[in-house]
Amino acid sequence: MHVNEGWVPQTPVEGVLHAFTRIGRRLKSKQPGDTIDHSAHLALFVLRCNGALRLSDLAAKMEIDASTASRHVRALEQAGLLRRSPDPDDGRAFRVELTEQGTAEWEAAAKRRMGLLSQAMDGWSEQDIETFEKLMTRFADGVINLVDERDAGKAWADKGWALEAAAAHQTAENVENNA
Repeated sequence: MHVNEGWVPQTPVEGVLHAFTRIGRRLKSKQPGDTIDHSAHLALFVLRCNGALRLSDLAAKMEIDASTASRHVRALEQAGLLRRSPDPDDGRAFRVELTEQGTAEWEAAAKRRMGLLSQAMDGWSEQDIETFEKLMTRFADGVINLVDERDAGKAWADKGWALEAAAAHQTAENVENNA
C-alpha cells in the first residue's frame, strides 16, 4: 500500500529519490529488538567490514568528526560492544574493535533489516528479486563511481565483506554467462 506523503514525484528520477528517502528513514529508525541507534550500528558495520581501526580512521570511514566518533566509541565500549587495544604500530595510540557481543549485535541488527526487506518483497517472484538486486547493484555502482570520481576515494561501505560479496556475485555471473 502506498502512502501519499504530500509530495508527488513528477519524473521517474524524482520517484527514485522519493523512494530512497522513504526507505532510508525507515531503515535508519530503530527496529523492534534494536538496543542501539543507527549511528552506533554504523560504527559496528564499519568495524565489521574493516577490523580494528584507530579512532581517527573509524571517524574518517564513518564520515564524521573525531569527537563524534569518540562519543560513539565510549558508549559502545560501555555497552560491551567494542574494546580498545594498543596500536601495534604506535604504542601511544589505540585501536577499537568489535567484541563478540558487538559482532552478535551487528549480525542480529542486519538480520532484522534483511527480514524487513524480505517481508517487503513478499509475493515477489525469485526472478523479480534477482532483477531488482541487479538493478540496485548497478544503480549503487553508478552513484559510487560518480561520488568517488568527485571525492577521489572509495566509500567505507565498499570495503571488507561488501567487496567480497560483489566479487563473488561477479564470479557467479561470469560462470553463468560462460556456461
